[in-house]
This record gives sequence, C-alpha cells and structure tokens, in this order.
Amino acid sequence: MNAVMLIVALLGPVGAKQEPGSAARVPLDGGGTLLLPEAAEGPIDLVVHLHGAASAVERAIAESGWSAAVVVVNEPGLSAAYARPFSDPSRFETLLAEARAALEEHRPGLDPEAGRLIVSSFSAGFGGVRELLKQPAAFDRIDALVLADSLYCGYEGDPADRRLDPALMAGFRRFAAEAAAGSKAMLVSHCALVPDGYGSTAETADDLVRHVGGTFEAVDEDWGAGWRLCRRCRVGRLTVFGFKGTTAEDHLRHLRRLGELWRMLS
Repeated sequence: MNAVMLIVALLGPVGAKQEPGSAARVPLDGGGTLLLPEAAEGPIDLVVHLHGAASAVERAIAESGWSAAVVVVNEPGLSAAYARPFSDPSRFETLLAEARAALEEHRPGLDPEAGRLIVSSFSAGFGGVRELLKQPAAFDRIDALVLADSLYCGYEGDPADRRLDPALMAGFRRFAAEAAAGSKAMLVSHCALVPDGYGSTAETADDLVRHVGGTFEAVDEDWGAGWRLCRRCRVGRLTVFGFKGTTAEDHLRHLRRLGELWRMLS
C-alpha cells in the first residue's frame, strides 16, 4: 500500500464513522446525511459533499459564510467505493430529491431551487465526482465544483512516464474549461504528497491549468497552523491553490480547512 492509499485507509474512520445524532442532521434513505441550514426562509445553496465527517462539514459551512444545506456522503474504502454507486445516475437524483423533500419537511420556507447546486469532495471522494461528470444531466445541473486535495488520476502507458490518462481527466478538464469561461465555478486545492504508481493532486492540478491555458503564480503565503500556500492560478471562475507539505496532516488540512476553500469559490 503506497503513501496516499495508506492515508486514505487511515481516514476511513474519520470519514465514515457514525456520529451522534443532531436536530440539524437528517439521515437520507439514499445513503447520506442532510445538514440542515439555520436559515428559516429564502433561497439557499444545495451542496453534495463526498468524504468527510459530518462534524467537519458542519464547521466548513459555518466558516464558509454560505447559506446552504449539505448532503454528506461517506463510503468505506478508496475512490472506487464512491465511483461504484455514483456510476448509477439514479443515485445522484435520489439524493437530491430526498434532500429537497427533507428540506420541505424541516425548513419549509427555504428554496434550494433558487440557489447553486455545488458538488464538493475531499480525498477519495473524487471517484464519485468523476462518475457524475460523465453523466450529461448531472454535469449540466452542477453549478460549481470544489476538489479539496481530492483529484488523483491513473497513468496511461508506462507509469514511469507519468502521463495522466486523458480518459480519466476528461470530465474534470471539461468542467475546468467551462469555469475558466465563466459558465461554471471550480476550485481545486492540492498538497505536495506524491503517490506511487498514479498521478498526484499536484499533477492533476497542473493538467487542468495547462488545459485552460493558464499559468501558476509562485507565492509564499502563511495561512496559519502550518498551512502554506506556494502557488495559485485563477482563470475566469477557475481557482487552483497549491500548498506545501507531504504528510498525512498536510492532506487532512484540506478537510479541516474546507470552509476557507469554500469561501473562496467564485
């Protein structure tokens, strides 16, 4: 098991454990937990986040400043554990329908149809996002995408050549291009952890920036608590942040600081 797979395996209890119930949490039959917003009326965003403890995502919502309801989905395992269920288009549709029904029951004055539909992922959750982006209906419905140290990719040909498989990047490249053009929004973050045998989050970030004709700006910004930004790129409504660090803690910061990333989504 290589370094990244080991970290994701160790994260399993963090992402998938059952947490104490809350009046603000509603379990969904489709396999997720709806985090209800505090707002009582008006338009709200609807967020589907893949991989992350509900408590961490609740903190993210508070820190983001968004008025949003969030569906948190956790599956035990690596990226394939998310890819399998979300390869069925009905899984996403069911989650959205159940979330809207629960909002109608618990927060009847809110209007999720008037806000954005945002998909977010951390770590292994990208496997589900990749499947969603293959589906024309889901791709069209998603207004914004956040990948928090969450986009890995297999290689094409000899792994020693480190060529990302274009088929695995296709949906992400297309979404990045639409964000760069301004019709969607996308935020990508990465650390410097390098896995064995497949593309890192830094390599996939390079690929997306190259695909939209952008360039990285080298920076050295202390974001506090050991989080240090070393590069950034903005093209239209596409934002890419690169951070230093090659440890499990450096990876986990992208979940623990998810609210700050959400707040910077265009």
